[in-house]
Amino acid sequence: MALDLTPAERRAATLAALLGNALEWFDFAVYGYVATPLGKAFYPADNAGLQAVAAFGVFAAGYLMRPVGSLVLGPIGDLLGRRTMLSLSIVLMGGSSLLIALLPSHAQWGPLAGLLLLLLRLVQGFSVGGEFTGSMAYATEAARRGQEGLLAALATAGGLVGFSLGSLTVALLSRVLGDGAMLAWGWRLPFALGAAVALLGLWMRRRMPETLAAPADAPGAGAAALVGAMGQRLLEMRRRGPLVLRIMALVAFANVMFYVLFVFMVDFVGQRSGSSMAAANGIATVVQTLGLPLVLLGGVLVDRCGRVPVNRWGNLLLAAVTPVVLPLAQGGGSRGLALAQALGVLPVMLTMGAQGVMAVELVPARERCTVFSISYSLAMALFAGTAPLVCSWLLLEQGWSWGPALYCLLFALPALWAVRGGSPRW
Repeated sequence: MALDLTPAERRAATLAALLGNALEWFDFAVYGYVATPLGKAFYPADNAGLQAVAAFGVFAAGYLMRPVGSLVLGPIGDLLGRRTMLSLSIVLMGGSSLLIALLPSHAQWGPLAGLLLLLLRLVQGFSVGGEFTGSMAYATEAARRGQEGLLAALATAGGLVGFSLGSLTVALLSRVLGDGAMLAWGWRLPFALGAAVALLGLWMRRRMPETLAAPADAPGAGAAALVGAMGQRLLEMRRRGPLVLRIMALVAFANVMFYVLFVFMVDFVGQRSGSSMAAANGIATVVQTLGLPLVLLGGVLVDRCGRVPVNRWGNLLLAAVTPVVLPLAQGGGSRGLALAQALGVLPVMLTMGAQGVMAVELVPARERCTVFSISYSLAMALFAGTAPLVCSWLLLEQGWSWGPALYCLLFALPALWAVRGGSPRW
C-alpha cells in the first residue's frame, strides 16, 4: 500500500517524476535525432538507405533491451522501493551517454566502434526498461485521490519533454555548427550534455520521498537474497499473461505513431526531402512542445470522464488521422511535415496522456513495477522502438509509400480491444 504523503512531499514527488524522467529520456532520445550522423560515423556503406537502416537498427536495439531491464529493475522497484530503482536507472543512462560521446568512430577503431555503440545503446535500453514505467507508477501512487490521471500524465509529459529537449538541442547545434560539422563531430555534444544533466537527475532522485511501504516479503541482506526474491517475483509473472497482453495492446498504437511521426519522419524529411536537419528538428521541437498540454489534458479527462471512454475515443481519433498524416509527412517536405505533425499531435498526445493511469491501475500495487514495466517494455521493444526501422525498410528499401501508414494501423484494433470496462470507477 502506498504511504501517506504530506503536501510538500507530493510536490517533491511530482517534480521528481516530471524532471527526472525528462532528463533520462533526453539521453535516450537524442540517438534518434542524430541517427544519420551516427550511421555515417559507425556504419559506413555505399548505400545510404542501408546505412540508415543500420543506424535505426541500433536505435531499435535499445528498445529490444527494455524488457530485459524490466525483468531486473521492475522487481527491484517492487522489493527495494521506487526510489532505489529510479536512481539506479539514471546512473546507467548517464554513464552510457558519456561513453557514446567519447567513443571513437569506425575510421579510428573499425568494426569494433560500431559494436561498442550497439552495446552502449543496449545499456541505455536496459535503463529505460525501468525508468518510464517506474516513474509513472511512482507518480500515480503519489497523487491525491482523483488526480491519478493528471500525475501519470505528468510523468508521460516528462518523457516527452526529454524528447523535445533532445530535438531542440540537435536543431540548435545543426543551426550553429552546420550539417557538415554535425556529421563530422557535432553529434557527440548532445550525448555529453545528457551525461551532465543525468547528474542533476540523480540528485533529484535521491531526495524524493518513497511511495511504497516496506514490503512484507522484502529480501534479506545480501545479493543472493535479492536475486532469489527477484526470481520468485518473475516466476509469479506466468499467471499474468492475459494482463501483460492487454497492457501491451493498450499502449502500442499511440507509441508506434509517436515514433513514426515525431522521430522517423523527422530524420526522413531532414535527409531525403530537400530540407535540412535543423529545419526538420525545429518543426518537431515546436509541435511537440505545443502538444505537451494535450498530454496533461488526457490525464485530466480520464480523472473527470473515466478511463475507458477517453482512451476509446483517443484511439478512434488516432486511427482516423493515421492514413492522412503519414503520407502527408513523407511527400510534403518541411511544410508537409509541419502540417502532418500539427494534425497528428492531438490524438497522439491525448491518448498517451490518458493511457498511463489506466495501464498502471490494471496491476496490483505490490506487482506494479514488475508487471507494468515488463508489459510496457515488451510493447516498446517489439513495436514502437522498431517502428523507425520498419518504416525505413518499407520506404527506402521497398519503396512502398503506404507502408508506414498501414503498419501503424495494424495496432488500432488491439488498442480498442484493450480499452474495455474494468473497475467500476472507470
